[in-house]
Amino acid sequence: MNITIVAPYCSLPSEPHFNRFWYLAELLSQSHDVLLITSNFKHYDKSFRRPEDAESASQGRLKVMLLEESGYGKNVSLDRVKSHHVFVKNFEQWLNNCRPGEQDVVFSAYPLIATNLLLGEHKARLGYKLIIDVQDVWPESFSSVVPFLKKIPHNLLPFSSRANRAYRYADALVAVSQTYLDRAKEANPNVPSEVVYIGADFPKLDAAPAKDFGDDKTRFFYLGTLSYSYDVETVCKGVRKLLDGGENVELHIMGGGPDLDRLKQYACEGIKFYGYIPYAEMMSVAKGCDISVNAIHSYAMQSITNKLSDYMALQKPILNSQVNDEVAEVLTLLPHADYRSGDVDSFVQAAKDILARKNDPVQSDEIVRRFKRDVAYQKIVNLIERLAHE
Repeated sequence: MNITIVAPYCSLPSEPHFNRFWYLAELLSQSHDVLLITSNFKHYDKSFRRPEDAESASQGRLKVMLLEESGYGKNVSLDRVKSHHVFVKNFEQWLNNCRPGEQDVVFSAYPLIATNLLLGEHKARLGYKLIIDVQDVWPESFSSVVPFLKKIPHNLLPFSSRANRAYRYADALVAVSQTYLDRAKEANPNVPSEVVYIGADFPKLDAAPAKDFGDDKTRFFYLGTLSYSYDVETVCKGVRKLLDGGENVELHIMGGGPDLDRLKQYACEGIKFYGYIPYAEMMSVAKGCDISVNAIHSYAMQSITNKLSDYMALQKPILNSQVNDEVAEVLTLLPHADYRSGDVDSFVQAAKDILARKNDPVQSDEIVRRFKRDVAYQKIVNLIERLAHE
């Protein structure tokens, strides 16, 4: 079987960020011929890949193709719109050159909207089945940049009709959360579907030794992006307040983004910034810490994120500000305490609450079923193989 994976934001093996599409490409290439199409531009550090990066990542029955983008410096910018337009035009040219029968199944990340519309438009001519994997709901996630949009019904937002058309082209739907899948199924309710959370690498996590800090401080940690959706400033202010109150705590922040330089004003003996570090090192530091922090603004549209998957795999107590029914259900698997995003006093109180309950029970078996990558992602493989034979 010939499978094409379209994932503009995919990370390659030599890069520090895990991506579900690379893992799926490797897994599927054990039994099938797989073409992974991604961008020559790396979203996370705003640099460009070289053609030889695709050659070195290709292996056996797995081939990697890089399509050109023009690149951008800021995530919210006209340059990003232009860059995606360049990628889409190059993707359209590739599709135009394809011949019927070259693909049996195309597994495509959403967003982008435009790549999925093109795949839908070419589907009948080329004869493949299309599976769309919803990584984010667009245009609804506009509201993380312009919060008042959250009050507008999503079907009235700009581009909503294009989003619905893209979802309707799918022969099957996958999503990283039930919240996102429900949105896609509004437009396309009758196709096969699966919720598959972003899986965590349990073996790599198990292999990372817990860092020994050599003292009895309670350590909070945050993993991931530092940008407008994430309420890390409240966490920094809250930990400062705990320190001023005599609490024996530290905060370890691993990750980067547009807010990193601004947030570094809070760096002190008890608040440490690491920037981007390799996954194994990040897990080692996290395993040596005590309490994770899921710091997300109330207006953000994120659901079950990469960081939440890692937090669940680490099976440590969670301080949480994310307002989402699905997240609230998932958090019942671990000790957790909620605080209001932007409210420093609320954070301080929640931190004291979790310190008192950090030894509450953990539902380890259920966490493995939902978040262990090789277990959870087999559902995607089964869906692809089932659809191809229908």
